[in-house]
Amino acid sequence: MRRAILRTLATATAAGAMAFAGATPAMADSDLPNFQLGIQLIDNGSEVGQMQMTPFATFGGGCSEWAGDPNAFDPDGARVQLMPAPRGRLGDRDLRFGIQVEDRNGSERGPVEWTKWASEGGSMSAVAYDANRFDPDRARVCLETRLMPAGIDLYDIRASIKTVDLGGGDQNGLRQFTPWLYDGGGFSGWAYDSNAFDPDGFSIGLEVY
Repeated sequence: MRRAILRTLATATAAGAMAFAGATPAMADSDLPNFQLGIQLIDNGSEVGQMQMTPFATFGGGCSEWAGDPNAFDPDGARVQLMPAPRGRLGDRDLRFGIQVEDRNGSERGPVEWTKWASEGGSMSAVAYDANRFDPDRARVCLETRLMPAGIDLYDIRASIKTVDLGGGDQNGLRQFTPWLYDGGGFSGWAYDSNAFDPDGFSIGLEVY
């Protein structure tokens, strides 16, 4: 939050100076690498499903395939990943993250829940639930992009994930963060609810600098 406030103040100061001089704010042009966002689920502490990745940000983003544990039934935890591309950079793209969960092979699917845009400072999404808010089987993440508003500079981002249980009544699971993208990205820790067993919902986060 402190970083976001400092970035906002610096942007506001620069914008004020340019307005005074009659200048037009420059278009954003981030040096951050192009990247994908991924999610992976786990059960019983060791049964790890396949990591599922979104398309790259410079391709417009999109949603990953559905991720599950090996038997696609009631996973216990999840982690997310930021994976930089070997070449290319974000340039003038704004972005936000989303998450969606489903149960019973897609017949009980909840809506995608989104973070705020990076240009707005990022945020945690609302908690994503399946249709009955109980023990989803699979999850996927989404990456959406748009043109960055003029005068906004994006220096770094990281993702996070949190799980909840008891229909949202148990919020005691720890939020887990990826490394910062500029430092190479990577995996978050595994996020569990307070008893590390069959969470009811997932929330994804976008933190910016």
